[in-house]
Amino acid sequence: MSVGTSKTILKVFGIIGIIFGALACIGSLLVILGGGALGVAASGDDAVVGGVMAVAGVLALISGLITLAQGICSFNASKDSSKIMPAWIFAIIGLISGIISLISSIANGSGVFSAIISLVISALIFIAANTIKTNG
Repeated sequence: MSVGTSKTILKVFGIIGIIFGALACIGSLLVILGGGALGVAASGDDAVVGGVMAVAGVLALISGLITLAQGICSFNASKDSSKIMPAWIFAIIGLISGIISLISSIANGSGVFSAIISLVISALIFIAANTIKTNG
């Protein structure tokens, strides 16, 4: 893969990462607020469900922040090759997260397609960042 192609991949997937990361952060904040409100307003099993929702929202927020950071770093690296290391590091974090998500999805029997797409995008960003890191 050429350095020019790698920069294009970083730019395109950086923009996609920024958009989806921001949407994931907004959605997870809504889940946290809804789960917290349900936990406070309800009693018994409903309160437990609210607490579980809030914890799931926090995990989704962390995932969204990683996606957002990966997108920002990838986009910045597409413009300036000297900023490739953060994109490379977040690509590795994205690969690890994608593998964990894929294993979890296979175990649960749901959401395998989105986990595969996430893993492929992280792999492409890693390959592009590694090409720039090595050649450029």
